[in-house]
Amino acid sequence: MKKRKVILQAILCAAMLLSACGGEKAAETSSLFEQTGNETAAGQEVSGESSEQKEAADNGAGQVAEQKDTAGNASDVLTKEQAYNAVINYNKAIGSGIDDELNSEGYTEYWDASTNENGEIVVLFRSYTGSQTRYYVNPTTGETYVTELVPGIIDEEQKNGETFNARDYLTATEQNDSTSAESNSSSVPVEYETADGFMASFLLSSDRDKIDTTNDYGVLYRVVYEASLSGDELVACGSMDYRNFKDQDPITISSDVKHVFKVDDNTVYQKDGEQGTETISKEEFAEYLTSLKDSGMYFDVEISGGVVKSALLSAQ
Repeated sequence: MKKRKVILQAILCAAMLLSACGGEKAAETSSLFEQTGNETAAGQEVSGESSEQKEAADNGAGQVAEQKDTAGNASDVLTKEQAYNAVINYNKAIGSGIDDELNSEGYTEYWDASTNENGEIVVLFRSYTGSQTRYYVNPTTGETYVTELVPGIIDEEQKNGETFNARDYLTATEQNDSTSAESNSSSVPVEYETADGFMASFLLSSDRDKIDTTNDYGVLYRVVYEASLSGDELVACGSMDYRNFKDQDPITISSDVKHVFKVDDNTVYQKDGEQGTETISKEEFAEYLTSLKDSGMYFDVEISGGVVKSALLSAQ
């Protein structure tokens, strides 16, 4: 009888243990399903996020494309550095004598680039003579016009009639040493002026088309549209009058000619200023020929013994 009770108790204990183990396995199985369910939900959430990310990516791609277009448009706008380089290249191409090789012998000469209130890039060249040449560059189109200001002579900034497109000069172009690639005088006859006397005209670079025409008084226009001084040659392209004596009326007035005068160490260079007529250096005179090329300044040359005795710029 005791044995049966023991066996019965053993059976009951075994049943209880099996029941407990079954519960744990059931709980474990439930837990695994829940995890599977969570993984599936998570997978659905990831799938949902991927869809949103795809939409965001599409939007992002559109924004990137738009940014690229904007960047492309921005790259079409000239920077100050590009405008400055274009101005330098332009001056080298036309042989104006103004470039980035500044005079370093104690003179106040410099370049500057800024943006004005109209959005134009203003490239300034201040010569050691005090003259100021400004290049106004439209950063979008590249269209450029030039002004001059010469204290004591041209006290108000004035357009000199010179225009070009800066985009045409973003890269340097080769220049023939003997003649400018864009020289206005390349096709006109050359005259070497050696006869004693006086020859004169007016610096008007924008009025070349007036040569061989007359004013309201029937007098032929005298126009020098291009002038330079280098080495032993003073060059003036355009129409000039000739006189035997300084105060004499013109005897002849040339057509469109490249007048070449010989200069030497004894040639005197003069310019009218606030203190009257003053003697200046050859380098200063050469600079004035460039900076005043459309100023209407009177340009008078005296020749003696086949050589220029004196050259004068005055506000006549």
